[in-house]
Amino acid sequence: MKGKKKLIAGLLFMMVALVFVRCTEDDPTDSTDGTDLDINVQLEATQNGTEGGDDVIFTVSLVDSDGAAITNSTGANLTASVAITGTADEDDFDSDLFNTISIANGQSGGTITLEVTDDSEVEGEETVTLTLSALSVGDIEIASATATITDNDEEGGSTAADISVLASKFYNTDAVTFSFDDEWVTITSKDLPDHKSMYYDEDEDLYEDYDEPNNSDFKKNPGSIQEQNLVFKVPRYPSEATNKESTPMGPMGVTINSVALFNQNAAGDDDIFEELNTFDQYEGHPAGETYHYHTEPVWLTQFREGFDNEALVGILLDGFPVYGTHEDGEEVFSKDDGGILDDYHGHFGVTEDFPDGIYHYHITVDYPWINEDGFYGTAGTLTD
Repeated sequence: MKGKKKLIAGLLFMMVALVFVRCTEDDPTDSTDGTDLDINVQLEATQNGTEGGDDVIFTVSLVDSDGAAITNSTGANLTASVAITGTADEDDFDSDLFNTISIANGQSGGTITLEVTDDSEVEGEETVTLTLSALSVGDIEIASATATITDNDEEGGSTAADISVLASKFYNTDAVTFSFDDEWVTITSKDLPDHKSMYYDEDEDLYEDYDEPNNSDFKKNPGSIQEQNLVFKVPRYPSEATNKESTPMGPMGVTINSVALFNQNAAGDDDIFEELNTFDQYEGHPAGETYHYHTEPVWLTQFREGFDNEALVGILLDGFPVYGTHEDGEEVFSKDDGGILDDYHGHFGVTEDFPDGIYHYHITVDYPWINEDGFYGTAGTLTD
């Protein structure tokens, strides 16, 4: 994980705070009488964690000297300090961490849940060990427990996912074809959007005049939509690149309706935010005769019949798919906006096309829109 410092069990530890997310609902016998307290605490790892799956769960229980469950009847909270050691660190958890636990009067214990972060780093199996100390009343019978965290990222970043399964998603077949062999997927695009645009020639069926009356800076650029011959050759089994590369100026990918995807930069001395004023009604415009999207392709995510803002939008040159602005019903945000996406505007996770998970990019409503710091994977080639 970026900037991560691993903890070395026995040498380094951090004090963290853990709050109970629920208390047990057993109805154990209270063997204490308030004067002769027989309280013992046991700690157990009851669930191992998995990136993209299960959280880590520890259970704390109160028992008497015979091992029978009891409740806290001291009239006050029982508290203990908690230390965490192991190869996992704070970056591996989404939970807020503190340094004490508390068992309320009348309760028999509780659970400690650590929400596992689903990152895109290859880490292998990691461990997290909780150790209790300094119990306010009673004895600690089982002070330490260890859980494991299973990584869902493969060595070298390979997802082992076959993107040839996406062939049927490229629906605008008059303008885009999809073929593949053992190693490569070839997507050939005429770069002709299936929606209306002011950039089509006026005698075309898909021409539609457009302006933005509330934007005094709105203007049409001098380009036009003309048929292209863009051939994207991308890895059939995309994998993380050892050395990440920047996306090019020009086509860096292609959408399911044949349109080229450009990055968040404008050519030359142009300002991309000024260029927004030249976008048509579906947020595209041409560079010369190459029509493209820099931002959310709203025709696909908001307007097309049967649109789905979580569905596949296209593929970048490294072979990794691009999905819409939402995931699991929630809007997706870039890392700079506190979201789940990484430096490359993507993350590993399950999609409707890849139930076992794949690294994938997301469109975001706000800048940088499609990609941030370059390709996550090893890029294929583009010819035109």
